[in-house]
Amino acid sequence: MTRKIEKQAAGSIIARQIEEAMDLLPMNGSGAVEAAFSFSEGFSGFQGHFPSRKVFPGVCQIMCVLALLARWQGTEARLAEITNVKYVLPVLPGDVVNLKITGLKELGAGLFSLKASMTKGSERVSEFRLKALLGYSQAS
Repeated sequence: MTRKIEKQAAGSIIARQIEEAMDLLPMNGSGAVEAAFSFSEGFSGFQGHFPSRKVFPGVCQIMCVLALLARWQGTEARLAEITNVKYVLPVLPGDVVNLKITGLKELGAGLFSLKASMTKGSERVSEFRLKALLGYSQAS
């Protein structure tokens, strides 16, 4: 039980740090949203993830997608399913990455599908196809 509480606390810290690292970019009215992120070496997600060469974990990239989706839609977002994911290029401390969410489609009962891509400059970092629950309550 203590281990579960420790993991939840660590997840909350990382989620807060991801929120703080997000810089929304101007909306272009195309049904998409974009934000820039940058994480210092002190970011909690880097701890224990390749200590000799810190790499931004894939799970944290997914957390960035959910944080941006929540901010864009003005409600809480929770991962329901990873339909497809492709990691191409590592993200290192200090890198600035752009995350773009497109193709948001309502599937019913608060479930949405979406596409997201992360880039570093002109290079592709990762691509995602996810399903997320929007507007869920903490009790669910």
